[in-house]
Amino acid sequence: MISSTNIKSRVQKMLKPLAEAFDTVGVTPDILTVMGFFLSLISALLIYREMFAIAGFVFLFAGACDMLDGILARVKGRVTKAGAFMDSFFDRYADFFPLAAFVVLSVEKRDVVMSVMGLLSIAGSFATSYAKARAESLGVECNVGLIERPERFFIIVVALFTGFIDSMLLFLAVFSNFTAFQRFFFAIRKLRRES
Repeated sequence: MISSTNIKSRVQKMLKPLAEAFDTVGVTPDILTVMGFFLSLISALLIYREMFAIAGFVFLFAGACDMLDGILARVKGRVTKAGAFMDSFFDRYADFFPLAAFVVLSVEKRDVVMSVMGLLSIAGSFATSYAKARAESLGVECNVGLIERPERFFIIVVALFTGFIDSMLLFLAVFSNFTAFQRFFFAIRKLRRES
């Protein structure tokens, strides 16, 4: 399994001074969450215009906002259930926007295969997140999986900068759904043992 835990903790440590700087000018975790949402939307519009490198930079900033909101909340003791819900809610849109832009672009180019791959990537992304959330609502910790959200983010960013869009969509179509089913079977086994 590709574990993003160590990478994530290192990046969070690097971004901590920046989060504190944002706090000094009155930027709240909720503002960063909303900024990440809009930057992801802008990156999708740039993808649709086939301005992939610029979209990559914007998407990187969206990801930075997504990390900074949590860091700032923890550093300043502002971790709340409402904030966590808001973050997860907007994350689903942030996951959707760039992949949807690739789908629309593929449809316009009449590339049926890539359109399907894009749709499967969206399905796998959402199913992976839902499997974890639903399992945890039933009392099962579900942190398993090959391609989690940080890996999906990194793969999209690399594709935007390198232009390997078709390969990225194919990879995500296969492995994001593979991850979703990893979580499905893991949760099913745990829940059946408990019942």
